[in-house]
Amino acid sequence: MTARDPAALEALLGRDLRLDYRSSPGFYENAELRDTLNAGLGQRDLAVAGGVDTLRQAIANRLKTRRGELTPLGHPDYGSRHHELIGEPNVERTRNLIKLYVLQALKQERRIERVLQASVQATHVPARDTVRIELSVQVIGQHLPLEIIVPFNLSGDTA
Repeated sequence: MTARDPAALEALLGRDLRLDYRSSPGFYENAELRDTLNAGLGQRDLAVAGGVDTLRQAIANRLKTRRGELTPLGHPDYGSRHHELIGEPNVERTRNLIKLYVLQALKQERRIERVLQASVQATHVPARDTVRIELSVQVIGQHLPLEIIVPFNLSGDTA
């Protein structure tokens, strides 16, 4: 399935409210809703993301959400189990479990054709509490892979 036309790609991948990530590009942490100025009306409104940008946000949101957290909203399987590892040491075994749980979460995302690469890296030597979840995924309807990095702190800190 290939969608070269931006409108067809947006129809395939969807639309959502645009999030503004305060970290560096490609590193998804601390999101806020982005707004935009409607010049014709002189009013501010929420911005919308479409196409690949929507999927990029969806992946980050899925991984930042604890599995089961959205059960009251009717989505008991949404999210990832890697949050269960908070408090575990930043060692190879823990990083492998994080990778397993992330891959399980990504299997639920219908817009991902396949995961090309997934790694969980300690951000310091010696390893501290934070790891980088680095992903390369093949998006349906796209030739180029989507690269995304999502941080995860084993201490539970979000700062």
